[in-house]
Amino acid sequence: MTFSRRTTLQWMMAAAALPIARWVPPALAAGEGTPPPFDVIADWPAAIPPPAPAKGYGRDPDLTKPVVPWPLTFTKAQRAMVDLLGDLILPADAQSPGAGKLGVGAFIDEWISAPYPTQLKDRAEVLGGLTWLDAQSWATHGAVFVALTPAQRAELLDALTVANPVARMTAPVQFMDKLRYLFVLGFYSLPEGKADMGYIGDQPTPGDYPGPTPEALAHFEKVIGQMGLAMPKA
Repeated sequence: MTFSRRTTLQWMMAAAALPIARWVPPALAAGEGTPPPFDVIADWPAAIPPPAPAKGYGRDPDLTKPVVPWPLTFTKAQRAMVDLLGDLILPADAQSPGAGKLGVGAFIDEWISAPYPTQLKDRAEVLGGLTWLDAQSWATHGAVFVALTPAQRAELLDALTVANPVARMTAPVQFMDKLRYLFVLGFYSLPEGKADMGYIGDQPTPGDYPGPTPEALAHFEKVIGQMGLAMPKA
């Protein structure tokens, strides 16, 4: 599934403002860390192709006619790989299809293609990780990641979820952490993701407005007090 640029622009704006905390693997503990279940560890790519020259939104984007002014990054093969990873990281359940089939890869492509410092850093990490994952798949099983069996894919991904990796696995583990973060960010921007967490948004109140709940009023009064202000009189 591929979404319109309007949809992915909305994702970009929401993601940039959403304060989701990232899980960061803890620093390597004393010792050599948790070894992966394979004997050969592929080298992390020394370099990735630079992004194409691109402009950002500018100081005054026209949000009524959203146009993303930069080219996308993923090749067809990379997009297929990311979609597969999305269905493995956030698989289908009774509530919705997997993140890959929902097209969250379009959001990730849009995100890492943006010419801003955070996105450029994420671009290097994501592209480096995809290259590494294919290289590790070849070193371990003689095929690219998308051609592996489900058991082989699961073995590789399990090796990227440890808290204390050996030194040569630190970059791959951080890549998978970044990819999970981006998939969660994109998934919960979709209607299916919002439904999954029970978000209903603003709802009309029939009849006269009943006013805030006692809990909301108590919270408001506490915040006002912390600011050194007094509650307004009715």
